[in-house]
Amino acid sequence: MSPIHETERARPEYRRLLRGPLILLALVIIVRFVLEAAGVPLDTTRFFSVRVVSALAIIYLGAVAPLRGVTRLRQLALPAFALSAWLGGWTALALIISGVFQLPGSHFAHPPPMPLYPRFWFHVFEHIALIPIASLATVGVMAIPYFLHRWPVTVAPASVLGGLVTLRFAAEAMNLAPTTASAWSSSVGLLLSGLYLGGIGPRMGLLSPRQLLAPALVLGWVWRLWNFLAALVSAILGHETHFFDPSPDRVAFRLLEFLGREVIVGGFAAGLLVWGIALWASRATRPLGEA
Repeated sequence: MSPIHETERARPEYRRLLRGPLILLALVIIVRFVLEAAGVPLDTTRFFSVRVVSALAIIYLGAVAPLRGVTRLRQLALPAFALSAWLGGWTALALIISGVFQLPGSHFAHPPPMPLYPRFWFHVFEHIALIPIASLATVGVMAIPYFLHRWPVTVAPASVLGGLVTLRFAAEAMNLAPTTASAWSSSVGLLLSGLYLGGIGPRMGLLSPRQLLAPALVLGWVWRLWNFLAALVSAILGHETHFFDPSPDRVAFRLLEFLGREVIVGGFAAGLLVWGIALWASRATRPLGEA
């Protein structure tokens, strides 16, 4: 193969990478806007949360990016900016339409939704101005599953764990019943990740206990890292969840304590648990001739 063809093959396929998530985000915004314009209560339309869908899309993009030719961390900047600009643009458009056509039932327009008020246009500008900051945050979250491709067997379970944490946080932020929110338990997901690692790992060349140890520890730490990000968002947005209590008492100190105790130490212990489950699953699923 010539060097020219190798260079062309190595180019990131940004269009294939972004097409699905961008279409999904636009559909969520449009559906929620139409439902609210039709008078559907906000308690119902809030389940079409573009923030939740965008968080899931970011995790997906980070996991899939290496499969679309993204081989360097800096190459994540373009899809992160495109996603943030797309989301900010559609939200600003929905806000403008809500104001121009006087749609007070839409959550996009804070009352009074009049385009003549300076506060209205400031809110529109706010969504555009926050695109660079949102892009940096998006790169940071995308980098977590992106770096896991060093241990390919961890990418899928780590992404699922991130999705479960996202859904659990959203359920608690919307004040759903604890029994409903706990259905998205990432702790149960972690245990299932151990079974996945033990079942799939040997088929990807992870045959010995030592080879399974590093991916198991990675899953434990990544799981706690997702929880730390949920705690950080709880502190920033002021949502009280089981991840973190955002009361103003020593917030920064408690976050640092969470990072050290829950992420580093707790993640190591969780990784050992995953390792034990993976070893058992590996032996239980091993062909009789190899036992």
